[in-house]
Amino acid sequence: MKNILVTLVALATLTSVQADGDPLEPLNRRIGTWANTTYQKKAAWTPEERTTTGEETIKWILDKKFIQIDVTNADDTKGRSLITYDLEAKVYRSWFFGNQNEFPRGDSIGRWDPKTDRMDWTLDFGDDLRGKMFFQFTGKDKMDWALTIRDGSGKLMMKTGGSQTRKK
Repeated sequence: MKNILVTLVALATLTSVQADGDPLEPLNRRIGTWANTTYQKKAAWTPEERTTTGEETIKWILDKKFIQIDVTNADDTKGRSLITYDLEAKVYRSWFFGNQNEFPRGDSIGRWDPKTDRMDWTLDFGDDLRGKMFFQFTGKDKMDWALTIRDGSGKLMMKTGGSQTRKK
């Protein structure tokens, strides 16, 4: 369960916007160092509510084709995420690797809605587990997000979210 939380926190940080020109250019909004606060609500995988904090460092890699997100949380969980824009499918894709034996499973597909200034993600973890996430910039240096995961019967497995503020 802790592994999935780290994965979800990282996915939550995977934000981008699609521009009329280069769809990767708006990823510049994420470059820098961010402080994050994450809450976890009571659900099947999370029997107790809690709040954690951490920090992310985000930079361009591979000729500005991907952003790399390195996250370290106060509970010593660490991870690395990569995101890019799939020109052929016209969607954003993400992958997460963490120190709790996490590695990419299933699909993580993001789509930008310029009318709402919001990115919506659909997550398929396999084993009949599906998630929906959104995140939204609420200012130049602030972003809020939320994620819900349910099993095939609709049972709430996890509900989490948070906010991020750019430090530099």
